[in-house]
Amino acid sequence: MVSRAVRETGRIGLLILALLATGGCMNDSGKNDPLPVRSKEKAEQQVRELIGSLAAQYSLKTDEKTVDKEFRDCFGKNHERAGDGRFDLTYSVRSRLPGEEHGKALRAMREKLEASGYKVSGYREEASDALMDAEGGVDGFSVSVESYRPATELVFSVTTPCFLPPGVKQEQVSAPVPDVAPVAVPTTGAGGASDRFPDSPFG
Repeated sequence: MVSRAVRETGRIGLLILALLATGGCMNDSGKNDPLPVRSKEKAEQQVRELIGSLAAQYSLKTDEKTVDKEFRDCFGKNHERAGDGRFDLTYSVRSRLPGEEHGKALRAMREKLEASGYKVSGYREEASDALMDAEGGVDGFSVSVESYRPATELVFSVTTPCFLPPGVKQEQVSAPVPDVAPVAVPTTGAGGASDRFPDSPFG
């Protein structure tokens, strides 16, 4: 017969495991933290200003005919989706520059980004094969500048964080139901022997 103490220990163990699986104390891992508010027009303006300031570090001008932009619905890291219109923006544009100057151009741009609070996570300064990835700054943008093929252009790419449109109430996203498997709790048989593995000679 299983003692009351053992049964209570088993229930407590299951409760602790369930709390850990759901983050404990109803923690939603920040998925409902307030989102920054931007209109799509303002978000695009900020991206264009950032790219323009980087290009200006090497006296470059971007070719507006090469602009590629997309506003997308935001999804959470666990594929949560809200219906409040939250969005992010990916934007890219190219600038003509001889390949042998690509490394030198990125060097100047890197100084600009780091002075603005960005952290450079990837960097290669080779002629005609230059690359820089950075993120951060005041608005948390992700920025990439790299050689374009053929290596007569640089391509600037920016991805924004998730923004909430002005005048919209932020929807609270529910956490997914945890998938918690039952946990077997060892019990004690007659005489104090474990009956967890009844057919095993080792108990």
